[in-house]
Parts: sequence; structure tokens; C-alpha cells
Amino acid sequence: MSKKYELVADGIYKYASGVYFERPTLNGCRTWRSLKTSNLKLAREELYRRRSGVVVTDEKSTTTVGEIIRNYQKDDYPDQQRQLRPARMHELEERNCAVLLPYWDKISVDGVTLAECDRYHDWRVENIKRGAGHRAVDLDLNTLSNAFLWACRCELVTVNPLASRPRYCSEKFVHHCREYMPVDADELHRLAQLFFVNTRSEVLGWQALVEGQTGLRTCEALLLRSDAAPYTPGWITPNGKSLFVRRAKGQDAVNPFVAVHDGLRDTLDALFLWKQARFPNSPWYFPSPEDSAEAVGSTALAHALLRISPKLGANRKITSHGMRAFYVLVRRSHGISDVQIAYEIGHTTGGATIAAVYGGCPPNWLVGDGPKMSWLPSGDPAWKSIMGAPAVPQRRVQNTVAPAECHHPALAA
Repeated sequence: MSKKYELVADGIYKYASGVYFERPTLNGCRTWRSLKTSNLKLAREELYRRRSGVVVTDEKSTTTVGEIIRNYQKDDYPDQQRQLRPARMHELEERNCAVLLPYWDKISVDGVTLAECDRYHDWRVENIKRGAGHRAVDLDLNTLSNAFLWACRCELVTVNPLASRPRYCSEKFVHHCREYMPVDADELHRLAQLFFVNTRSEVLGWQALVEGQTGLRTCEALLLRSDAAPYTPGWITPNGKSLFVRRAKGQDAVNPFVAVHDGLRDTLDALFLWKQARFPNSPWYFPSPEDSAEAVGSTALAHALLRISPKLGANRKITSHGMRAFYVLVRRSHGISDVQIAYEIGHTTGGATIAAVYGGCPPNWLVGDGPKMSWLPSGDPAWKSIMGAPAVPQRRVQNTVAPAECHHPALAA
């Protein structure tokens, strides 16, 4: 017998590392088999279990996936920092939970396996009303994973069984926002004109213009207030060169300002003139037509673009997030690096995300030989048709007002 093993009890040997072993005969040959413990009492119990043929099984959970989802709903869909999610993400989580419950409600937590995910995928694809359904399944399971993570923190379960869930939507079928952006300022303003035809949709035209010229996400743009105090969303610095914003996705620390370039300055001046005429008492850049005390709905522009953008031409589909891609396009055309653009729109990953999401650009653009695209159209701006003011409003941003005195320099007399 090897000197590494020491007989310490009937049939139990202690290895040099301190782990206990037994010496069974398997297939006619004696061998060593670990008892998987360094505790002699536990080693005796394990050896007895093996020799008596007793099978130890873990106690099965009686908790259902439906309980996990309802717990997540009850606590209002908290994020990983236990904070309330932004309005758009909150809406998506709420909708996904409603989709998940009919299938997962009665399934035990122990029954959440990769095979069950596959069966859910098949069921969801069979019942989906629009699209192939693969991306929808991934979003559903992401919400279910969020629910399990929250259940772990609430001590309803100890592990998240969806931590290694499969992905059903292949990257090669994913459409990026650059595919759904205006191709230039002329098309952006033609799109805004389609909204300006109806007084109820005018605010969405302004929202599209501002998002395209700032790169702001919808949830960030809808926080802008014309009565903003210094260093709150919507405040413009006294020199009129920077607009303060609150970044989404925990990116506040990256860059809370947007540069007020000439195109944005003209757009904001026109927006404020329009707002004074249409919604003089509203504190929001983009007031809701139904209730000017509130900002327009978080999904209003996205839904309206699905209806309006095809009027620009065959196969045209422009999205709200496509406005962000338009901002990247224009900045790249001026030779601005992806690292700088990432900083400007609040990305925390430098230029890596810009390249992955918005694709490449012609090599000559990188050395300053790009087309230097304009923020404004070649003809009249979209707002000329709805305003009595000049096509390009007179500059009204004051540079001499102290921050404490001026909530909105662009509206200063």
C-alpha cells in the first residue's frame, strides 16, 4: 500500500492531503475512491451510504417560476442596483413578464432547464404575430433571468438557472440602428415636415430633430426641461455652448453635456419660439399634446416613425435610435474619431461600441477628407412651414447672464 494512505478506521484511509478514501474492488480490481471529505465523521457516513446502497437526493423545490415572476412584478422590476428602471425599460420588462407567465406559471424552478428554454422558444415562435420570434425569445428570457436574479436577492432561490441560457437570435440576423437612420439632414428635415403637417404630431418632429442633432436617446431627450435649474437636464450654460443632460444606463459620469453646435442652436431657438406659441406653460422641451404638464410619451416617437417614415420612399424605415446613428454619421464625416464620438454620446467603452454598433466608415473620413455633412438641410428647415418666424431664427442666447439667474439662456429676452 502506498505510504500516502494511512488506515484510520475500518475501511477508511486518510490521504496525505487529509482527504479520506475507501478501498473498494471494482471490476475485479482494488482501487482508491475518494469519500470527498476531510471530516472523519462525514467520511464514515458516506462510506455507510455507499455500502448500504442508500441514494441521497436533494429536496426538490416547490417554488414555481410564476412566483418568481410575480415577485419581480410586485417589487416593480428593479435593476441590478435595486433602482427603478427607466420608463422604456420598465415598460419592456412589464410587457415581457405578461408574455412569460402563460407558459412558465406552473413550471417548478427545478424544471428550468435548457431543454425547457428550447420548448419555450418553439411555443413563442409558433404564437408570435410579427417577426421570426428569435429576438423576442432572447428578450423574454433576459427578463426571466432578471426576475431570477431578483429572486436570489429576495432569498426565494439560491441560483439563477438562466445564467447560461442559450441565445436564439444569430448575430448575422441582427439589424443595427445605422440601417434605420436618415441619410442626411435633408431627409431628417423631410421627416420632421411629415410630423409638422398635424398639430398633434408637431412635438414629435421637434423631438426627432433634436435627437438627430444631439445623439440623445429618447429617454434622455424627454428629461429636458425649459425651466431647468443649473446642472439639471435642459439647462444651457450661460455662454450658450453646452446643454446639460442626464445619461441613461448609468453613464452620467461619462459626459453630462451636449455641445450646442450651430445647427442645434438654430433648432433650439426655433423650438422655443414654437413652444412659447403652442405650450407657453409647459416646463418640457417636448410637451404631451394631451397634457402639457407632462412630457410626450416615451414610445410616441417610435410608434409614429413606424407609420410615417415609409412615406419618405420605398423601403424606408427610420427609428428613434436611428437618430443617434445619424449623429455619429455626421460627426464621423467631419473626421472626428470614434473615441471622441463615444465620449460625446456617453459611451463607457470608448470607440469599441461605436465600431460594433454603427459599423465602419470610408478610410478617407478618418484623415479629415470626409464630406463634412451639414446639420441643416440644403433648403428651408422643416419648421418654416409652421412658424411665422424667419427660417433661421435670430440668435437670442445671452452670454452675460449668471447661471443662478438663467434657467434657459436660449429663452432670455
